[in-house]
Amino acid sequence: MGEVMEKRTLFTLFFSIFAAILGLSIISPILPIIAEDLRVTGVWMGLIFSGFAISRAIVMPIMGGLSDKYGRKIFIASGLLLLAVISLLYLLAHNEYTLTAVRLLNGLAAGMVIPVAMAYAGEVAQEGKEGRAMGTFMMMYFLGVGVGPLLGGFLWHLFGMTSVFYAMSGISVIALLLVLPFLPEVKKHKASKTEEHESLKSIIKHDAVKIILLIGFISAFRQIVLVSFLPSQATSFDINAAQVGIIIAVGVIVTGILVSYFGTVVDKLSKYKRLLMMIIGSFIGTIIFIVPLCHNFITLLLVNVIIGICTAMSIAVATDIAAVIGKKVGMGFWMGIFNTTISVGTIAAPLVAGVVMDYAGINSVFYFAGILSLVFTFTGCFYVWSWSKVNKRV
Repeated sequence: MGEVMEKRTLFTLFFSIFAAILGLSIISPILPIIAEDLRVTGVWMGLIFSGFAISRAIVMPIMGGLSDKYGRKIFIASGLLLLAVISLLYLLAHNEYTLTAVRLLNGLAAGMVIPVAMAYAGEVAQEGKEGRAMGTFMMMYFLGVGVGPLLGGFLWHLFGMTSVFYAMSGISVIALLLVLPFLPEVKKHKASKTEEHESLKSIIKHDAVKIILLIGFISAFRQIVLVSFLPSQATSFDINAAQVGIIIAVGVIVTGILVSYFGTVVDKLSKYKRLLMMIIGSFIGTIIFIVPLCHNFITLLLVNVIIGICTAMSIAVATDIAAVIGKKVGMGFWMGIFNTTISVGTIAAPLVAGVVMDYAGINSVFYFAGILSLVFTFTGCFYVWSWSKVNKRV
């Protein structure tokens, strides 16, 4: 693949993941308004908000595995086409049942794009430079998460609610029009289904695999706790909704910008130092427990930036190792498993933290997230120590 063609291919791939994530995050500012207009109960509110994550978590390993067999491009293109259509279906959702159904479909379509695009990036990454490729991929992912709410709020205030759904659809169409001519299919010999299954069973026992799944889960858990519960926490500090939006967006965008840089750094480190970098990032992330002690805009912004930096450190390493693993066991299926683990973190966070808040108050949500982060990180430390004994800190 020539240099110009390679850059064009990667740009198309990265824009596809940006479009898939942007399509999910751009409507987050108006979902509470829609749910309030429909007068839904708390249970339905939870289903509406988490519906896309639930369906996405279920289908990602399936879609990833199918893409190992039938090719990547067809799933990425089909997912983008579905996203374009489903974005317009929001305009027809007039009750909690139809809105939940659309959210589930939205997650299904995104589940066709995200793990397959990630598998594609991991597959074309040069040997020894997986960190740079996956870091850039995750940069587009987090930028989509961070830019989406800002763009959605901007369009809503200027042009009305319907403009947000048209924008969602339009962005997906643009990505699709790039994918069709500019994303070549990856041709690669695949192991038989039996060989692949045996390889996966064997590698799932490895300490490095356990580490990235643990840290991937808790990184997602922390971030969703911040996004979901920081607005409620901030209201007691006389911080308005616009300031909360800035705090959350800046934290996510910092992660997006730095994850690419850390991905390049990862390529230069030994395997042992990569694992240590991931653990250090997770330890720093436990700073989430001091959120209740931050009583103004500046301190909350600073904490979110620090958490954004540590998330970038951990995710850069996790995706680099995931790409290496995928080349051994089947890239699509493995990336589906890896992304599902992260999605489980995004699903569990609001549910578990919501129960904590009901019983112990909003401050306890952040104390709980900090304690859980420590538990997961110490468990990761144990596996790093176990790994280093076997591999002599290579």
